[in-house]
Amino acid sequence: MTHNPSLSRRRFLQSSSAVAAGAVLLPASASALGRLAPDILVPGSGRFGDPDRHALATMAIEAARAAGASYADVRLSRTDVEGWSNPFPTVPAGQECTLGVGVRVLVNGFWGFLGSATWTPEEVVRLARGAVAQAKANSLGKTRETPLAAMPAVVNGQWTMPVKYDPFTVSYGEKYDFFNHIAGVLHRYAPQTGAAMKGDFTRKDVVFASSEGSSWSQITYLTQGGMGVGYGDEAGFRKFWPGQANATQISSAGAGWEYFLENGLLESVPMLVEQAEQMREHTPVDVGRYDLVCSAQALAAIVGTSVGAATELDRAMGYEANAEGTSYLDRPLEMLGTQLVGNKLLNVTAGRSQPGGAATVKWDDEGVAPEDFTLVKDGVLVDYQTTREQVEWIKPYYTSAGRPLRSHGCSVAANASQTPMQHRPNLQMLPAAKEASFDELVAGAGKGVALLDIGFLLMDPQQLNGTAVGTVREIKNGKLGRVLDGAALTFRAPEFWKSLDAIGGPSSVRTTGRLMYKGQPVQQTIHSISAVPGRFKNAGIIDFTRKA
Repeated sequence: MTHNPSLSRRRFLQSSSAVAAGAVLLPASASALGRLAPDILVPGSGRFGDPDRHALATMAIEAARAAGASYADVRLSRTDVEGWSNPFPTVPAGQECTLGVGVRVLVNGFWGFLGSATWTPEEVVRLARGAVAQAKANSLGKTRETPLAAMPAVVNGQWTMPVKYDPFTVSYGEKYDFFNHIAGVLHRYAPQTGAAMKGDFTRKDVVFASSEGSSWSQITYLTQGGMGVGYGDEAGFRKFWPGQANATQISSAGAGWEYFLENGLLESVPMLVEQAEQMREHTPVDVGRYDLVCSAQALAAIVGTSVGAATELDRAMGYEANAEGTSYLDRPLEMLGTQLVGNKLLNVTAGRSQPGGAATVKWDDEGVAPEDFTLVKDGVLVDYQTTREQVEWIKPYYTSAGRPLRSHGCSVAANASQTPMQHRPNLQMLPAAKEASFDELVAGAGKGVALLDIGFLLMDPQQLNGTAVGTVREIKNGKLGRVLDGAALTFRAPEFWKSLDAIGGPSSVRTTGRLMYKGQPVQQTIHSISAVPGRFKNAGIIDFTRKA
């Protein structure tokens, strides 16, 4: 490794402090020094008066009830977004403020919905009447019952996600200094490397009201980012990236600017440089069966599809078949409490209360206060993700188990102008009681390979059979070896989870944000998945680049 000799690994942090002294890096806790308000034209900018969103919501509900709705709810949302691009962020790559309003109604057991981006009395009344007209058109057939699980009304509720530093009150200069400070330290430490960084910040302000008496407002934050290090030959550095490594401690979280400041990005530079250099040594993959060790980040992606997507109740019932697919867990009332999803090492919980979770809220988009619940216990399927309407579909199971009939709070509208539907909450794969690290699992593998990350995960429509393509390294003598070119994991979900041999302990838990798409038109949301590393027996490794 031909690093700058004046910046050895031992002296790295001292040197980085010296570089910091030469940079104008403002602490996020500094109040008014250089702070600039985002230059975004929004209702509160003084160009026109802010409308009373609660009054607009009440007006829409009254119009819907007068037009014949048996139930109505209304959302008004304002979403601010700021993005910083790579490789060396200098100014925000994009800023936007999006307004939305949506009215959802029930008439004769059928839904109607209309959404818009205009906050005026005339518009919300038009939306309410139009949603009722749509529901009536949908209900020309036989009248049906659409019971909604009971929930207590939330009256005049207010909640703001707790974050340390609201990213929209942190100046551009501070963000610029932070990103470029890390890039500068990296280049001093290893001149033949380069960094690519990005950051995106979202603040979503929602007002909700329903014909059942609920009325609340909540503000949530989503901070996303990434940092990659490329290691190249000094002569050809600018032409290609022979070795790459990514900072796995940042992805997406329900957090503020502190997500960047407090995740050890600067301290991880030496490790990333070392990993990037190691990634330069490759060897062809031999197709076959191996002991497989998955990192926590890689296993999170597989949990998200084979458990997370598969336990979306509307998908399991076939209602997403023409959009995002179905589920191999497709007979809920037969499978609940009996279906083996994996062995006893597999335990997966879900919820929307996790601090820092990308899907964390106080209330979902039906006004439900979400609860934490278990999807898989000791390898057995015990629940699905539900909304107020969906939980009625599995009522016999809840009744026989003596469980209360209530929504898990999984209703989400990416924007108020889009109809609410069931989206994934935060997921957690529970660790073993006894401590075990990724390195210890690697040391216990025989003829093995390690899946460090997943670039893309291709699943069939039932979330049953999958191929995971990412960084795969050989395991020799209990240690990581060379990168295997073209290596990919192929698996069938239940058999894969039944082959789980060992999992990491509490200190090995890692949380990553995952993007999901659902519906038609497609909605995009992000949730967090916490997972641990795992070791599997007899995993199938293929060469996805082979053509014959």
